[in-house]
Parts: sequence; C-alpha cells; structure tokens
Amino acid sequence: MQIDLNTSSPLMQYKILSNALTPRPIAWISTTSPQGVINLAPFSFFGPISSDPIILSVCLTPKSDGTPKDTLKNILETKKATICMCDEKNLKALHQTSAELEYEKSEAIAFQIELALIEANYPPIAQGSLLAFMCELYDVLEISQSSKTILLEAKKCFIDDTIYRPDLNFTLKNIGRNGKYYQPASTLLDPKSL
Repeated sequence: MQIDLNTSSPLMQYKILSNALTPRPIAWISTTSPQGVINLAPFSFFGPISSDPIILSVCLTPKSDGTPKDTLKNILETKKATICMCDEKNLKALHQTSAELEYEKSEAIAFQIELALIEANYPPIAQGSLLAFMCELYDVLEISQSSKTILLEAKKCFIDDTIYRPDLNFTLKNIGRNGKYYQPASTLLDPKSL
C-alpha cells in the first residue's frame, strides 16, 4: 500500500506517524491557567530537537470538538510548562489525564493525583515523577491549521535523588508509546486494560 501524503487527511498522517515512530516517551505536561487551575495531560508526539539549549518539541492537535487543548491555551497565556517523565507506577494516572475535561477543571483534582511543587516559578510535577523539565515557551510552529508544534526551552531539570548520579548516567524506565500501546520497561500494556 502506498499512501499519497499530499492528499491524505491530517488524521491519517497523525495515525501513520503515531504508529511508525515508536517507541517514544510520553511527555506528561503540567500547566497552570491564568486563574491557577492545574492542567495535567499526556502527549506522545514529543521529542528533543536541541541539547544546547535544551529545546523539546510537543505537537498538539485540537480537542475532539476542534477547540485548542487546555495545555496549549495555558502555555500561550503563561509561557511556562513542566514536563514530567512517567514510569510504570504512574501509568494509570497518566492514562486518566488523557480524558477531555472542561477548561477550568483540573485533572489532578478530578483523578486525585498528588502534585509536588519543585520550583515556585513553574507548574508542579506529578508526585513520584523521577525526572521533570521546567520549561518556558521558546516558539510556536504553526505548520498546519489542524495542529501546532510548541517548542519549549528547559530552564531547570529535576532528577529525583533515588536515581541521580554525579556522572548523570542514571536510568529511567519511562512509559513509551508503541503504536496504540504503552510500553513500561519491557512489557506492553493496552490502555483499555487500565
């Protein structure tokens, strides 16, 4: 089967990339609305594009009703986000936060996810996250009308003392996206089983 990407829909292109470029870690992004509501949402279209400075890219598609995702609204308003890396112990909570809630409703409150404030000037992390990047908005790429790519510059990095090593040769067992499945460590979990 050959697919002409010039005539395929944005959804088809998303599905091809989502299932082809795997495994990849999930960015569990914490943002704060101007009113102080904490939004926590997972994004699998995520990756590094520069190490000096550290620039991370996140592709955000609209909600199912076509409106911008809360994460995008908050980043554009506050210019800040915290990206948590998620391991198996937080998998259920990560999956719950993929639900589309009303803008002024916090996933952390709705799903009873404990948060920890690591750095006062940035949104909190999900409790138990072993590594997080506190980021500021670097740029927004408006490549198409159906999605936006946010570039975030990591300004601070939190590494939990249980994995930190002075030589920085630490090991994370991040949840990754592998097609329609999440992959913790060496197993595959169907998100429908959560």
